[in-house]
Amino acid sequence: MGTCGSKAAAAEPGAASVKSQTAAAASKAEAAVEQALKVPEIEGSLPADTKVVFVLGGPGAGKGTQCEKIVEKYGFKHLSAGDLLREEGASGSDVGQKLQVTMKEGKLVPMEVTITLLKNAMIKSGQKLFLIDGFPRALDQAAAFESDIVKCEAVLFFDLDEATMEERLINRGKTSGRADDNVETIRKRFHTFVTQSKPVVDKYKEEGKVFEISSKPPPDEVFEEVVKALDSLPGLGAAPAEEEKLVVPAVPGDLPEGTKVVFVLGGPGAGKGTQCEKIVEKYGFKHLSAGDLLREEVASGSDVGQKLQVTMKEGKLVPMEVTITLLKNAMIKSGQKLFLIDGFPRALAQAAAFESDIVKCEAVLFFDLDEATMEERLINRGKTSGRADDNVETIRKRFHTFVTQSKPVVDKYKEEGKVFEISSKPPPDEVFEEVVKALDSLEGLVAE
Repeated sequence: MGTCGSKAAAAEPGAASVKSQTAAAASKAEAAVEQALKVPEIEGSLPADTKVVFVLGGPGAGKGTQCEKIVEKYGFKHLSAGDLLREEGASGSDVGQKLQVTMKEGKLVPMEVTITLLKNAMIKSGQKLFLIDGFPRALDQAAAFESDIVKCEAVLFFDLDEATMEERLINRGKTSGRADDNVETIRKRFHTFVTQSKPVVDKYKEEGKVFEISSKPPPDEVFEEVVKALDSLPGLGAAPAEEEKLVVPAVPGDLPEGTKVVFVLGGPGAGKGTQCEKIVEKYGFKHLSAGDLLREEVASGSDVGQKLQVTMKEGKLVPMEVTITLLKNAMIKSGQKLFLIDGFPRALAQAAAFESDIVKCEAVLFFDLDEATMEERLINRGKTSGRADDNVETIRKRFHTFVTQSKPVVDKYKEEGKVFEISSKPPPDEVFEEVVKALDSLEGLVAE
């Protein structure tokens, strides 16, 4: 008997050891999956007064439909966590393939992935009022989002019973092509919502931020309740709609292989335009001025142009998607491959988006000039230029914008060893002598 007891006692540490090894292996596997599901962050930051409204509800509760109506009426920037995840899945990337498997199984995606995708999209948008649906789907996601990005202002919670949700999603699955619109996955997703996401609603109820709305009635009736909710919130009205409509159509086509870009940066009045003319004459680059492209859009009298005019008069940065699209369109239309771009990028997020969407820059010419000289030059220019932004108040706003948002771009490229810093206080010809020294030190940037 004693021997048997001894053997049993001896077996227990072994079993514990196996369990420990199994747990360690599982932990290691989870860490490997998290590492594989890592999305790169873009550079940049959100405006200080960024506001977010979360849209929550079980699968099939009609969040997407209501969000479309909200955007149309109020002008929020709408971001769907689910859509961002599906776009990443459709990209065919390694992360995307693993995301597809996770979503097919009805499991929650690692929150770092979703938060990074959301933050990237928010920064790229250049806006500050956001409607986010399908997220947060668990308490830790809510805490991480509010810690890493911004606290939410309010929550729209669309309530719907399981039977109606299932019926809606099965019907949607017949045409949507979504891998998660099938009966088995629908039930898993509803269970996930009840066990993990519903507590998020309860958390925000305790904070007094939740508007609970039944989504069983027809969409228009549901929206009437949404309007009542949003109209009760200060500072979240229709004013941002103008930014939402600042969309420039992209022209078809691609840039040739071997496309190279030199950025020309400097504060307002630093003489970028003058130096670019001289560079084009000597070296043959295609010169594109982000500012000129924006002013041409204004002069066109289009709806986008009118809103751009207001933005520029106030000395604010234009939404970067607008500027990037205008630049890319002009580059494609030119049929060339060597470009000199001045007045852009004016913020780190713009630099990151340009290099991600178009091409990395080869070098940066940074024309340095003190504020007093800049102001004097621009006031003189304003007497003949007809430019709305050549007045004292706007000049000072633009200089402040440059120092706080654009100068960090120069610092970023300095770290990469791409910046030629040139004082633009001397006469233009003397400044150009320094420009020539800089460009002559670069290989392969002279257009034949």
